[in-house]
Amino acid sequence: MNQDATTSASAQATSKTDSTRRRWIILAALLVVTAAGVLIYWRYAEIYPSTDNAYTGADIVRIAPQVSGPVVDIYVTEDEKVSKGDPLFDIDPTLYEAALRAARAQFDAAVNATGTAGEDLLSAADEMEAKRDALSAALTKYRESESARGEGEAPSQQTMDALAAVHDAQSAYDEAQHAFSVAQDQDLVVTTPTVKLRAAAAQLDKATQDRVKTHVVAPDDGWVSNVRLRPGTVLQAGTPVFALIENGEWWVSANFKETDLGRIKPGQPASIGLDMYPGLELEGTVESISPGSGASFSVLPPENATGNWVKITQRFPVRIKITSAPDPDKPLRVGASADVTVDTTGNSAEGEK
Repeated sequence: MNQDATTSASAQATSKTDSTRRRWIILAALLVVTAAGVLIYWRYAEIYPSTDNAYTGADIVRIAPQVSGPVVDIYVTEDEKVSKGDPLFDIDPTLYEAALRAARAQFDAAVNATGTAGEDLLSAADEMEAKRDALSAALTKYRESESARGEGEAPSQQTMDALAAVHDAQSAYDEAQHAFSVAQDQDLVVTTPTVKLRAAAAQLDKATQDRVKTHVVAPDDGWVSNVRLRPGTVLQAGTPVFALIENGEWWVSANFKETDLGRIKPGQPASIGLDMYPGLELEGTVESISPGSGASFSVLPPENATGNWVKITQRFPVRIKITSAPDPDKPLRVGASADVTVDTTGNSAEGEK
């Protein structure tokens, strides 16, 4: 009996010791795995810095007339896509027509006073005036075609043809206006009539340009936004009326912590995710790193020379150029939230040099 009890106690002690040893082994293994995981994560975060404090951006042009006056016609609607040279709206040209006629009368009188010396300038002025008239006629046809189109209807072939004619007429006018400018710079014998001719030609050039500028056109391809313009609104020259988001280069402004900037260099590849399109991954390239933190450019920068100062990790804007081909079904939008990860193992612009 005693021998059996002793054997049983010994077996229990051995089993308890083995169980304790296994617990310590498992605990040690967990500690090793945890430490390895932390080390791997730290190393990954160092090599692939990322941030979700990022937003998409594009060039935005503030559309403003170059002459003042009331609006008479509007050709675009909110969020409409336009191409370079497409008409946006018209300013009432009545006063500018009168100024142009007065300038032409003075120019013709000056040409008549100079005789044959002003023939080249007269020919260039006549050509410019003809091309301006052709542009006005093309715009009239386009305006009539747009008026006949029902609300919500797609542009007809007639409208597209009229728009193409406006573009052609604008190009022809630009060439004629340039030729008139070149003709003004030709050498003339300095006399009182030729001096008056140069002054009259400059005035005619300005009056013609002012008349043409009553037709406001798109400076580039893109989408018009915040269109609140209505016929009859009186606009002042240089005052923005709505925005044009250019359909050109897109980028992401990513605000990285200052502790992440040590390895980030221009030219390194980056991956971009957009909150609006889950699962979509865009490719990008680090284009530039701001020389100042975001707080440095605020209206009221922080004042750190105080007794209650608390150190806060600053963020610096890093511009990531989007290099992926655009997807028509997933258009980019300015200000969309994004996640950015930079591959600091990739070739940078400095390394390539």
